[in-house]
Amino acid sequence: MKITNQRRTFLSAGVFSLASLVALSAHLPAAEKSPKQAVPVEAATSAFEPTIYDIESTNFDADFSPGESTTNTPAELDEIYAPNDGYLDSYGVNRPLDLLIAPLDSLYEKTGLRIGVANTMLFMQPIGGQSSRYGAAGDLDLMSSWTLIGRGTKDTGRFVFTGEYRYQMGSQPPSRIGGQMGTIVAPTGTFNDRGWVIRDAYWIQRLFDARVRIIIGRADPSDYVGSHWLQNVNNSFINRNFSANPAVPFPGHGPMLGISLRPTDQFYITAGASNAYSNTIRAEFDTLFNEWDIFSFAEAGYTPTFKGLGEGRYAFGIWHMDARSKFSLPEDYGFTFIVDQNLTKNLQVFARYSYSDGTLTNVRQSGQIGLGLSGLLGRKDDLTGAAFALSVPRSEASRNETVLEVFHRFQVSQNTQLSVGLQLIANPGNAPDNDTAGVFYARLRASF
Repeated sequence: MKITNQRRTFLSAGVFSLASLVALSAHLPAAEKSPKQAVPVEAATSAFEPTIYDIESTNFDADFSPGESTTNTPAELDEIYAPNDGYLDSYGVNRPLDLLIAPLDSLYEKTGLRIGVANTMLFMQPIGGQSSRYGAAGDLDLMSSWTLIGRGTKDTGRFVFTGEYRYQMGSQPPSRIGGQMGTIVAPTGTFNDRGWVIRDAYWIQRLFDARVRIIIGRADPSDYVGSHWLQNVNNSFINRNFSANPAVPFPGHGPMLGISLRPTDQFYITAGASNAYSNTIRAEFDTLFNEWDIFSFAEAGYTPTFKGLGEGRYAFGIWHMDARSKFSLPEDYGFTFIVDQNLTKNLQVFARYSYSDGTLTNVRQSGQIGLGLSGLLGRKDDLTGAAFALSVPRSEASRNETVLEVFHRFQVSQNTQLSVGLQLIANPGNAPDNDTAGVFYARLRASF
């Protein structure tokens, strides 16, 4: 594979930066211990424990890497099985689902097989701009995680398998609204009408007291690098500035190999590669062996616990997409800086900056900052979010685009959440005749 001078310079700078982070972590003093005890590795994947991404009990051990997003299957299952305090729980609304949940929990305790189902529906109504047509769609997830090796120990081996069905409700799905509004970054992209797909089918192995994690199989690299703690379209922000990383041309679900190392409790490094032609709606095995074009990535992070604040994560990642001759697409590369920090047990903030060479995405530079606050209305499992984004486009014909999103998520019952939100978009990048646009949305999620 030919390596250009530009690519060689970029990779050299990336390796140097990652090495610097390793050296820095070796000389930093040990982080202050929080009065709250860390959640054990197995507790993060056992029934009826707090979710590992609950603001009150962030667990850096996670599934594969502290840099992973909460949309990966084990994290979604943790969220489903976490105990939640809903507004309607005292009225017995959970009893029908309890009849389903109890056998599934018993199955997990006996066999290590954990199964979960979640259905998320989104209604989105444009406000101003070039579009006035509403969009509505649903996302049905069938998830499983089977611990076959090392149950009750740190060094587990698990097989993860998920299927997903996305369906349209009404005249169009919300995923089409961004194009109609002329935005550079879509108000949402997940809620479309692509039908049934197999999302994940991978094995994850932990070794050496979970200091080494290896993942191999069909997976999505965007679940494991370049994300922040509140990056979950199912229960947090839905604009792609915050629910994805719009400056990175991630391939879809497909063949992937990754490794994550945890040399100390305060440092991690993750690296891997995926088939550059991966497409979630079909299997891409021929291109893996015939074309040899890959999407490669690496991320290193420092995860301290600051006295008086809480857990934090400070990460730097790089990526490279090979030129894909089959589609006549050029190579591309970029990097991302990420900051996640708990300020109190209820308040969490994040910031992210991403740069790409700009040959494969609409965005050359992307910056976001935001927060999540639990308990604003007196219910600990409610979540309020606010975030701001600036996108610098690849094309000189487009404008810089800014987005503000706010939402509130109500924990209606143990297994049901209702979110309402608003996005305000200034200077939609591809709509020069409109200075402002926006969308209102409502999202309902039920799971067991």
